[in-house]
Amino acid sequence: MTPILLIILDGAGDRQHGELGGRTPLEAARTPNLDALAAAGVTGLMWPLGPGRAPTSPFAHFALFGYDPADFPGRGLMEALGEGHAPQPGEVVCRVNFACCEEREGALWIAERPDPRVGGPVNTEIDLDGAFCGVACRFVHTGAAQGLLFLRAQDGTGLSGHVTDADPLRADAFVASVLPWSEAGDPAAARRTADALNAWMRESRRRLSGRKLDTALVKWAGTAASLTPFVERTGLSGASLARGALYRGLAASIGVDVLAEPGRDDPAQDLADDLGRALELLETGRYDFVHVHTKWPDVAAHRKSPERKRQVIEALDAAFEPHLERLCRGDAVVCVTADHQTPSSGPLYHSGGAVPLLITGGASGRDEVARFAERDCRTGALGHVHGTDLMPLLLDHAERSGFMGAERYTARRCLGVPHRAAITRLEVE
Repeated sequence: MTPILLIILDGAGDRQHGELGGRTPLEAARTPNLDALAAAGVTGLMWPLGPGRAPTSPFAHFALFGYDPADFPGRGLMEALGEGHAPQPGEVVCRVNFACCEEREGALWIAERPDPRVGGPVNTEIDLDGAFCGVACRFVHTGAAQGLLFLRAQDGTGLSGHVTDADPLRADAFVASVLPWSEAGDPAAARRTADALNAWMRESRRRLSGRKLDTALVKWAGTAASLTPFVERTGLSGASLARGALYRGLAASIGVDVLAEPGRDDPAQDLADDLGRALELLETGRYDFVHVHTKWPDVAAHRKSPERKRQVIEALDAAFEPHLERLCRGDAVVCVTADHQTPSSGPLYHSGGAVPLLITGGASGRDEVARFAERDCRTGALGHVHGTDLMPLLLDHAERSGFMGAERYTARRCLGVPHRAAITRLEVE
């Protein structure tokens, strides 16, 4: 059966900008290789979650990999797994970022919030562990100005990841109080978790007094989860070449092998290397599905420069050139898309518009579109699809689609033809 290569240009989707003549960065960029892929297959637009819904990258990836967003176990879990710190059953884990705060109007005001991945310094010798509201809190510093906080109820009662974030993701804003979700499945557990997190932040600020970064902010609560393995969900043996810790954690949470290698901090070369390696993995039959990811369009957009994002897209397009013949050969289904829009101007971090989508190879056929850009792909044969439609589409183009409503051979519902290892054989007694 035909293998599948999914290439995510993180945040490549965008809005139209005046400084680019009313075009998006993709529309303004010169992308002969992406255009050749579009011309070789079928195109469309994809809402990662739905019209107007702006997702985070892991939330969008979860849907693109064939999972129901309602089952998302929380970004904190992905962060912890990616850092090599898996939570134990019953634990809640949060990402922690450090900031400099001052008191205003009886609350905490963020005066400085450095990039947690490179900011600092943070005094790692200060003990931030303790018990609050009957909840044991354990802090793990993971580098720069960030860490992870693990919570466990001391009396064995439940905790919940259904709580809000304290970190507003910017300076010049008040620290938010952690609250239980109104729709939390266990309101008492969510309230207990929220109270413990608020108490821990107050105490950690007392212990960090006198330091430059004197406040620890919690966000993205997650819980250990038992998700259907990717091979059982899709029928595909999967690997990911994504380098970021978050994406390693996402892959680990669904049983996709993480094969990422250190990058060179060169967008085009890193992507070119990953594409070559992905094709080799598929051609040798080692995997049925490989995920390739580049963060660079998203990073460029967050600098709020449409021109810079256009330049990055052009550099990434060049990475496809050495592999274009193999990508267009048709013996693998190749999909290129984005996980969300990242506006390169304006106040939004991510936006909820549709992103371009192309699929070539397998049984995809062709449409009349010859450019990989928002307005061009709008007229493609795929039309408008949602993120949860992507994996069934890819399975169908690879002639691996499941026969819904009739034949079924696995206990867990599979989107495609079940992997042979997932089928329990009837043994002769």
